[in-house]
Amino acid sequence: MIPHVQLPGHAADWTSKDRAQVAADIGGDLRLKGFLFVHNHGIPTGLIRDAYDETQRFYRLPQAEKSRYDATERSQFLGYRGLGRERSRTHGGTEVCEQYRVGHTTGELPLHAPADFYHAPFPKSLEFFTHLTHLGDAVLAACALDLGLEENAFTAYLTGGPLHRLGLNHYGTSHPSAAASRAGYAMSPHIDLSLLTILDQDAPGLQVRDRDGRWLEVPTVPGALFLFLGDYVQRWSNGLHRAAPHRVRTVLRDRMSIQYKHRPDYGVVVRPLDALTGPADPPAYAPLDTGADYVAVLRSILGG
Repeated sequence: MIPHVQLPGHAADWTSKDRAQVAADIGGDLRLKGFLFVHNHGIPTGLIRDAYDETQRFYRLPQAEKSRYDATERSQFLGYRGLGRERSRTHGGTEVCEQYRVGHTTGELPLHAPADFYHAPFPKSLEFFTHLTHLGDAVLAACALDLGLEENAFTAYLTGGPLHRLGLNHYGTSHPSAAASRAGYAMSPHIDLSLLTILDQDAPGLQVRDRDGRWLEVPTVPGALFLFLGDYVQRWSNGLHRAAPHRVRTVLRDRMSIQYKHRPDYGVVVRPLDALTGPADPPAYAPLDTGADYVAVLRSILGG
C-alpha cells in the first residue's frame, strides 16, 4: 500500500509549525516505506501540463536535432541521453528510454557550453523545477525534524550550489525492440543517488519495492506527486529513513515522466551523522563523495 499525505499548501509558504506537522505526518512512512504520494502541494497543474507539452515536443524532433543536446561529461551530463545510451547497472544491456536533464551546474567541473544552451527547449519545465526545489527543501527540513534534528540541520550542505536536476523522460512501446532489450523492464531496479526524488508520470509504469521485497505498481493520481527517498538521506540517517528501490516496467503505451532529484552541493561527503550513531548504532554505510564518486557513476553508465 502506498501512503497518501496532505501537505499545507505551497512549500515556499510553510512555517516552522507546518514543517513540524509534515514531519509528524510523513515520518513513519519515510522510516517504514521511503515513499508516499503528496497532495495539496500548491504547484499549478497548468505548469505541470506545460512541462509535459515541452517534453513531448522535444521527443518528436528529428534525431539529428535531439542529438545536438547530447549529454556528456563535458556538459556535466546536462542534455539528451538517447535510446540505448545509458548502460544498466544491473544487467549487461541498456536502459530502454530516452532521457533529458536540466538543472544546476558546478564551477568545480568543466562546462563546454553554457547551461542555458541545454535549458533552451524547456522554459516551463524550469519554472516547474523552481517549485520542486522549494518542495524538496521543505521535505528535507521535515526529514531532519523526524530524525530529532533541527529543521535546518541539512541546510549547510545545500548552500554552495546544490546540483538539483530535472529529468524529462520518454518510454516508447517500440523502444525495447529498437534497443534489442530482453531485460523485461524499461529502467533497471536501482536506488537514486539523491536526497529525495519527486515524480509525476502521465501513465503507469513506475514500480517501487517495499520492505518485504514486493514490487508495487505506482498509479497515476491526478493532482498528486509521488515522492521517495534516495541514497543520501538513508546514509545520513544511518538507515532510519529508507531509500526506495524502484524500476520502470515495460510500458503498454507511450509514457512520459518528469522526475526531480534534490541533491546537495558538489563534493559534499555523505556519511551517517554523529547524532544518529553510537556504540549501539555504529555507522552502517561508508562515506560517499557526492562529487567525484557521483561523477564516476555517471561516467560508467554514460561515458564521456
